[in-house]
Amino acid sequence: MRINRVLSYHLNPFTCGVARFNRALSSEMGVPLVPVFNSLNEVLLESSLLSIKVGEFSASDQEALRRFLKEVDQCCFALLLHGLDGSQLERELIQRAHLLLTATREMATEVSRFRKDVLAVFAPGAPVLPLRKQSDCTLLSFGMAHKLRADGYHRLSALVAEDERSFELQVSTALHEGGSFDETFFSLSNEIVDTFNGQVSFLGFLSDEEISRRLRQVSALVAFFPKGVRENNTTVLSAMAHGCAVITNIDSSSPTWMVHGDTVFDIDYLESIPSRDELARVGKNAAEVTKTYSFQVLSSIIKSHAAQGDVRAEK
Repeated sequence: MRINRVLSYHLNPFTCGVARFNRALSSEMGVPLVPVFNSLNEVLLESSLLSIKVGEFSASDQEALRRFLKEVDQCCFALLLHGLDGSQLERELIQRAHLLLTATREMATEVSRFRKDVLAVFAPGAPVLPLRKQSDCTLLSFGMAHKLRADGYHRLSALVAEDERSFELQVSTALHEGGSFDETFFSLSNEIVDTFNGQVSFLGFLSDEEISRRLRQVSALVAFFPKGVRENNTTVLSAMAHGCAVITNIDSSSPTWMVHGDTVFDIDYLESIPSRDELARVGKNAAEVTKTYSFQVLSSIIKSHAAQGDVRAEK
């Protein structure tokens, strides 16, 4: 049989290992990766490789696929199982597949009780990519990657494009409570990617320990806001406390101790990306000024004012 497509139940490679596998496999085979159920809820099993874990299917989707199998007498497809759940649908797919594969030898042994011509294969790991050359200037950004289309980043891109140094943009993503990862969450505009010559790295979610380590290593943190930086922008204060220079945007409501060219850099006033020495100087000033903006100081302020409130209540 000729395989014309790879069918996947999930398509987001960032949240599903089978989807990541299927994307890489379909690319290597030169065929499209499509969902098992298309927008019309039709199943395109003919000449397809169905690469799935049946256990990931919802109950309603399992029933829909079973109905399809009952309605179609002849359907030539290949089946690659990434897990076994012992369901009736799984058994029917095993019996109907023209070519049957499992991702492990253990699963093949189990499936051979029902069908002898099963082929045990494997699941390759991530490709070995060439090491990137160390950039002259590494910029770190926190937040949702798809929000990096803000004006501040386009201004930054223009400055980078005029600079002879090599640059890398590292992006750490976070997920708000109740949110979900999708592919747009990790997307950047082509303009920004092109400006950095493809030197853009997605770091995923970072622990506090890893954030602290990177803030000591990178050249600067870049963080832009709808109006301007505020004293509750924790990523900015974290970078400043680490002595990491910050490139941001300032308005009339920004803290008075965030001063362009002294404790931070305002993207709207930069005519070029600061030199290494300039970044180091401002980072050092930032670490000094933020000593009075720690949890220890905040705790003391709250306790002091709470005590004053008790005194007023007694009076």
